[in-house]
Amino acid sequence: MSNDFYIAFITGWSILLVFWSTIIIFVFIRKPPNSRLTRKVAIRSYIFFLLILIILLLKYGRFVSLV
Repeated sequence: MSNDFYIAFITGWSILLVFWSTIIIFVFIRKPPNSRLTRKVAIRSYIFFLLILIILLLKYGRFVSLV
């Protein structure tokens, strides 16, 4: 994986994290009556999301030099 692609991929993943967090927070604040989103489901989705991000950082992070 080239450095540019890796940096773009991590940037996109970070933007996705911001939007995902916004949606989850909005649903928790609004509390719609038919929502299936529970605290357990939200935590599991964040764990899955962060696990993939950590794997990407550990696997490909050593090849990127920002200098």
